[in-house]
Amino acid sequence: MILGARSIGSDVILRQNTTLGINSPRDLNAKPIISDGVQVGAGAVIVGNITIGKGAIVGANAVVTRDVAPGTIVGGVPAKVIGTVAKADVEPTLEKDA
Repeated sequence: MILGARSIGSDVILRQNTTLGINSPRDLNAKPIISDGVQVGAGAVIVGNITIGKGAIVGANAVVTRDVAPGTIVGGVPAKVIGTVAKADVEPTLEKDA
C-alpha cells in the first residue's frame, strides 16, 4: 500500500494494494482527500488533487483521477460512475424520541 493523502476521514475502508498519492512529480502537494465512510477496493489507485466524497465506493482496480461525488460508486480504468449508494448509507438518520 502506498499512502499519500492530504486527509483521510473516519470509518474509511482501504483494502490491500491501494495507492493514494500524487499524479505528477511536478506537484508534490496534489494529494487526494478521502472523506468519511469511503470504501476503496483492492488494487485501486487514487491520485491527484481530488476529493472522494462521503460514503463513496471505489471499485477494485479502479484508477481515479477526478473528484467522486458523495454516495457515488465508481469503477474501471479510468474510473467512471457505475452507480449510487442508498441515501441511508451516506447520511445516517437520527431516531426521534418516543
